[in-house]
Amino acid sequence: MTEVIYWSGWIGGLAIGTYALFQFFLTGKPLGVSSAFTDTCSLFSRLPFFQHHRSRGLSWRIWFILGIPLGSFLATATSPGPWIASLSLGPLYDSVLPGDPVAKGAVLGLGGILLGYGSRMAGGCTSGHSISGLGLLNPPSLLASIGFFSGGILMVQFLFNIL
Repeated sequence: MTEVIYWSGWIGGLAIGTYALFQFFLTGKPLGVSSAFTDTCSLFSRLPFFQHHRSRGLSWRIWFILGIPLGSFLATATSPGPWIASLSLGPLYDSVLPGDPVAKGAVLGLGGILLGYGSRMAGGCTSGHSISGLGLLNPPSLLASIGFFSGGILMVQFLFNIL
């Protein structure tokens, strides 16, 4: 079995923090993915929700959301070791997720849909609230971040200790 080599967490944190400052300086808008996702969906969907929230013209947010997979590709291409395509989130999560790749993809996809729905209900995603909102000392972002982390801790405890 090939050993997987990961980037250090501090490199990613430094890159995200630097990008968040750079974006705020250039656009005056805080970092967040849910608005970018909504803008991108407005190009393909005629649902009133997406059209109502759509930015005028070809928004910078669309380029931002397209940059996420591009950044993933660049990180993979510049990392040592072989490329490994996988739906694995590590042995701990693999122990509670289905083993079948189609079922695992369905569970992860449903989780992503629920996360997106929740982020729109909360007025922003975890990156928007926890990275940008806390950096801007926004009290609702502090409350949302406490909710994200509390909910995450409770769900992990439920998945690995009760279920």
